[in-house]
Amino acid sequence: MEPKPISSRRATAEEQGADSPAFESRVRTFKSTLQASSIDLQELKYLTNSGIPDRDGLRAIVWKILLGYLPPDQKNWDRILARKRNEYANFCKDLIIEPSHGSEELPTTDDHPLSQNTSSVWNAYFKDAEMHEQIERDVMRTHPDMHFFSGSDGAAVTHRKEMIRALFIFAKLNPGLTYIQGMNELLAPLYYTFRTDIDEDAAKHAEADAFYCFIDLISEFRDNFCQSLDNSQLGIKAMMGRLVDALQAADQELWLHINIKNKVNMQFYSFRWITLLLTQEFPFPDVVRLWDTLLSDSAGRTKCLLQLCVAMLCNIRSELLQGDFSQNLKMLQRYPPVDVNAILYKAQQLTLP
Repeated sequence: MEPKPISSRRATAEEQGADSPAFESRVRTFKSTLQASSIDLQELKYLTNSGIPDRDGLRAIVWKILLGYLPPDQKNWDRILARKRNEYANFCKDLIIEPSHGSEELPTTDDHPLSQNTSSVWNAYFKDAEMHEQIERDVMRTHPDMHFFSGSDGAAVTHRKEMIRALFIFAKLNPGLTYIQGMNELLAPLYYTFRTDIDEDAAKHAEADAFYCFIDLISEFRDNFCQSLDNSQLGIKAMMGRLVDALQAADQELWLHINIKNKVNMQFYSFRWITLLLTQEFPFPDVVRLWDTLLSDSAGRTKCLLQLCVAMLCNIRSELLQGDFSQNLKMLQRYPPVDVNAILYKAQQLTLP
């Protein structure tokens, strides 16, 4: 069966009901697909495009497959997971210098705490501390409305520590890109999905699993974070330009109103939409649903993201057409509450260049 870009239809209310026959049927279909010794990746993408049932840890497994962490051939899963998780543990051991051990691990001669020499271990140590502090600040602000991320109990504190560590290890292993503000928002859906997995053993390894899935996700969108590519054909400005062109192709009247009449610079709102993969525009459960489609779309995640952004604009076209510059800007920077399925349905109807 040939997969279709974006969901080919809008989910009905019956299908969305957790106790409905249609919902139970989708659960069985997903489980049947995942039970194959060699999973049909195209079939899995087709199913996922319409949303993963929020049951039995299905999303955790499916996302790991779609992000290339687990291969379609299940016989290798245990070996791969053990190797990757052990590798991550070694990264943490080798790349993190605990402050309590500083006196033992940092040199006391032939180096100086105030040295600016690039080869100075003290200099590297303080740079690490600065980066760690920035990551910690961002993680502390992640979804403040969700106890999972912002609570004061031991579990929430552990969640934040694990996210901070995963992002720090990523930055250390990717010095050319390092950590960029907002990456915490991209890690959050992955970490939450894996940490709340009903498989308790898998949930214990959410940090490592989310780390590797984050690497795969960021590899496709990393050009949006590279400042050196801002003015190239690959960077964020090029992506925003593609969004302008896509809106013009989809709705000339709306494009004229926003960009020509009201002169709303797309950078004022689409920069966040694109770089953070819509994680700040919708409630967390809706973001997770959008990511089901984003991660599985056969046309590619970048094109799918552009379709979703154009669909968001078209979904509130009447309100935008009635507004002036300030009204348009306010609405686009604080996207109004909507049925996320309406966004997905509109995105599926679009034909972008």
